[in-house]
Amino acid sequence: MGSSPEGTGHGTETLAAPIAPGRLPLMGHARALHRDALGFLCRLPRHGPVTKVLIGPRPVHVVNDPECIRELLTFQARSFDKGAMFDALRVPLGDGLITAAGDRHLSHRRLMQPAFHHDRIARYARVMSERCQARAAAWKPGTTRDLVPEINRLTLDVLLRTLFAEPHDPALSGAVKEWLTVKYHSMRLALSPLHAWAERVPLLPGWRPPDAGPLQRLVDVQLRIIDDYRADGRDRGDLLSMLLLAGGPQGALSDAEATDELITLFLAGTGTVSASLAWALHEIARRPEVQRRIHDELDSVLDGRPPGFGDLPELTYTRRVLTESLRLHPPSWLLMRRAVRPVTLGGVRLDPGDEVFFSPYAVHRDPRLYENPTEFEPDRWPPEGAAKAPRHTFLPFGAGSRLCIGEDFAWTELILAVAAFTAHRRLAPAGPGAVRPLVGTVLRPDRLPLTAHARPS
Repeated sequence: MGSSPEGTGHGTETLAAPIAPGRLPLMGHARALHRDALGFLCRLPRHGPVTKVLIGPRPVHVVNDPECIRELLTFQARSFDKGAMFDALRVPLGDGLITAAGDRHLSHRRLMQPAFHHDRIARYARVMSERCQARAAAWKPGTTRDLVPEINRLTLDVLLRTLFAEPHDPALSGAVKEWLTVKYHSMRLALSPLHAWAERVPLLPGWRPPDAGPLQRLVDVQLRIIDDYRADGRDRGDLLSMLLLAGGPQGALSDAEATDELITLFLAGTGTVSASLAWALHEIARRPEVQRRIHDELDSVLDGRPPGFGDLPELTYTRRVLTESLRLHPPSWLLMRRAVRPVTLGGVRLDPGDEVFFSPYAVHRDPRLYENPTEFEPDRWPPEGAAKAPRHTFLPFGAGSRLCIGEDFAWTELILAVAAFTAHRRLAPAGPGAVRPLVGTVLRPDRLPLTAHARPS
């Protein structure tokens, strides 16, 4: 569908999008988004394929229909850029692949692609497996841990060791941790009515722009490391080497561009992977039968040894479990675009400058697309087709030209980590308290208290 220049939409007549119920003066729908963003987005499809919401004075069109999302991300992709909401995210996130638009995004993506080649990921997998095994081995049977901080430390450790062959600079890890505490709140800023009003009333009382200090301190540390790499000039086998050597002398990234792309990798390699792993272990620990099947698969494939990159194709049930966890808990729960030319989606005419949201979380829980959508059912994914659902009904890593460049990197780390944490122990929830989702740049659990038990012999 969508071969016409302005999209096909639903029918030929263009209409104004219906406004979602519940808007308030001055705030619009920001209060509903703040109180229960996930539930609010899941209720929007009942109002039509495209619904208008207001964040303060800013109108936003939310695309609810998967065919319209497909149109948005593929046939009409050139009719959209990242959107004004990402202007708020540039302060904590820089101007890498996540926030970049147009030719800059395309050229940087081509330059970075070799860093995620199959052979490179196989090399990174050795680091991933060793660090996952070490972290899991320190968790003794009979003890309880909140795995959220454990997983955060693990993914940061893995990322530093794959980004930098010799991650010995203590200032680097400190700067990254400071930046992470700031970036978790960046999506709240983007959805804030205060931010929207501040764009129109620059001297709005009480409004303070986000602090750019943590990002700048991280950039300063990175620039020192980049200077060392450029002086050395050799390929150290890590991600930073590939970034700096990509494209040759004429096409290589500048220092500023390289630091922006490192920031992108810090976000994807920590927040996205950490949240995905935590949700997967949460779901596994609650289901003894799922855990038993994972154990059976790991025993059969690995026979007691640590997993390696070559084992991943055989760990089909483990991947199905991860696929289902990513469906229920996609880390990228809300994505954004802005129209740059007139376009029609779902029968609704969008003008240049119109902001567009779509929610992988809401799509993944749409009963029109998935039977029993709120249930955790790994068997809904056939073994040969796990994580191969149509790209516009299964969106944990985005889709189209914005598909996450590190998707294979993430899958590799997630499978190796699940194997490490489950192979030699039985996991169980510790206490009756519910695990709540926290909505920020990524969707993550607020805590994950689990008890490790020795597996019966």
